[in-house]
This record gives sequence, C-alpha cells and structure tokens, in this order.
Amino acid sequence: NPNILNFTMKPTYPFVTLFLLLFILILQTYNSQADNIKCDNIERALRPCMVFFKGGSGVTGIPPYACCAGALTLSQIANNTANRSAVCRCVQSAIKDLRISDATAKALPHRCGITLPFTFSPYVKCPGIK
Repeated sequence: NPNILNFTMKPTYPFVTLFLLLFILILQTYNSQADNIKCDNIERALRPCMVFFKGGSGVTGIPPYACCAGALTLSQIANNTANRSAVCRCVQSAIKDLRISDATAKALPHRCGITLPFTFSPYVKCPGIK
C-alpha cells in the first residue's frame, strides 16, 4: 500500500513543549545528584590516608599514592561553593571521628603536592569557604 510509505507525522506544539519540559527536568535532576556530596564517599576517598594520619609515615613522611589520589579527588569534587562547604564538613567530621591530629591533617595536602580550597582541620569554618 503506497499510502503507508508516505506517512509523515508533523510535530505538534504540545508534544514539543512536553518533550522540552521533560528534558529540562532530567537535566535538573542529574545536576542536583552530581552536587549531592555524601560523607561516606569522602571518607572512602581518605581511607588510604589512615597510615599517614595515624603516624605510620609521619607528618614529615610521604602519604601513600592512593591517599594522595583520594585527596586529589576531593579537590575535584569541591568545584563550587556549595560542594566546597559540603566536602569541608565531611572532612572535619572524619578528622574528629578518627581522632586525627590537627598537624597531621593540615600536612596532608602539602605532602601530596596538591592545593585544596580549604584546610584539612577540624577548626575551619566550612560555611564561609568561597
């Protein structure tokens, strides 16, 4: 039947509008999930640092490679003001829970050769980080 082959469908405005709204909703959901910082993930990234934190390699020592890779991941996650504050709060919590000395915590970024937008310390005011 030749009419079947010539079938064309013209998009209607309601269909296009609905599609665009759905697309925008999906993008917003994805972006909000990307910025949802979980302290479990932060602590997991820092788990290889426990040898350094507990004095196994000392404040003057070099942290394990996996530890520095985890700290670098934190730097990459802290890509905007909200994320920096969230990561900072998680790091503070981990430092307090694990009873890591302030000096050892502060030494980590320097020993790994990375720069973070906040200090590894339980005394930093996380909400004020820009």
